[in-house]
Amino acid sequence: MRTFLLALLLALVALSLSCHEGDTNIVNNNLDCGLVRSELVGTWTISLGSGSTQLFNCSNNVYNNKNVIIPPGATVSFSDMEVFASGSNVGYFFHNSTSPELFFGNVETDSCGMLFSILTAASSTDPTPLYIQCIGTLDRPSGIVNASCDSTSVLASPLTDPVTVVSDCDLTLLVQATVLIQ
Repeated sequence: MRTFLLALLLALVALSLSCHEGDTNIVNNNLDCGLVRSELVGTWTISLGSGSTQLFNCSNNVYNNKNVIIPPGATVSFSDMEVFASGSNVGYFFHNSTSPELFFGNVETDSCGMLFSILTAASSTDPTPLYIQCIGTLDRPSGIVNASCDSTSVLASPLTDPVTVVSDCDLTLLVQATVLIQ
């Protein structure tokens, strides 16, 4: 009984120290990102920075040292994004409507941290399909995420739905990505 009362008292103290200010929740002077679903609805434009990198630390050694070349102007827009609350964490999952998905990920409501994957080919001459994985933070006022991509999943070719991952790898150099939500 004493433990229950102590837990109840602590919960009441925590509640009294928190407040809600617009879309931003402030708890013990820690800012909550305050993200709401409607801010994620619209057209998403994803741009990958051009450059070249290689795969390493692959779960299947066959793919170690494989070149990945992102050409200039690697940009794609999606107006068919589906955004829904996550049943397993505090955030939103998102993906476009194609099968297999070309772009998917999640964004956390507490930090606006975004993790996403985008489907691309290893290069213009190597059609090996890859999901490049990126992480960044959504700037709510601008709708922009500046992200760094440090790993990839190599997919079986031809693509199937669901996709078959044949190797997970790291990238020797980071690939930069920008997401714009309008």
